[in-house]
Amino acid sequence: MDKNKKPFKLIYWLETFIILAVLWFVMSGIFEFKFIAYGLAAAAIISYICVRTLQIDGLRSGDTYFLLHFNYWRMLKYFFWLMWQIICSAWYVSKVALLHRDEVQPGVVWFKADYDNPVARALLANSITLTPGTITIDMFDDGIYSVHGLTQEVKDGVLDGSMQAKIAEVFGETIDFKPLSKKDIPTNATMR
Repeated sequence: MDKNKKPFKLIYWLETFIILAVLWFVMSGIFEFKFIAYGLAAAAIISYICVRTLQIDGLRSGDTYFLLHFNYWRMLKYFFWLMWQIICSAWYVSKVALLHRDEVQPGVVWFKADYDNPVARALLANSITLTPGTITIDMFDDGIYSVHGLTQEVKDGVLDGSMQAKIAEVFGETIDFKPLSKKDIPTNATMR
């Protein structure tokens, strides 16, 4: 058997099937028998074809993660929390740009958030970039991130670890989070 070929797991197929079937019904809005049958058949076939491609290996362990397998309730809570953070940050950055330009102190901060699940790492990088005033510059294999912040308050907010902890909670992980000093920055990274 090919070592890179992921095993077919019925629970992963079922999760994918349910998501696709629900999407079919919500988006089509047609509840005639033949359309329901077509939707269920299409969801079943697509789920079977895609279930292996939706599995990824952990970055620190030999565990295999399924892209659609996480706590949906916690993800929904995180989504609303993130939307609130985006609104608050947009208000703050607008205020700084229009009224308090002397507070602008752009710079790069570094931290380590060593998730095993690659989806958690990607979600963190994208969440930081979606929040006004911050941009994820780079993400290294060992869980080190570099983030550009517009003001000192924004940079301190990135380093407080709240976003990192919430994402770890969504994926049921414990992480080794810590802000990094200049001496802890990887040698293959450049800092200006």
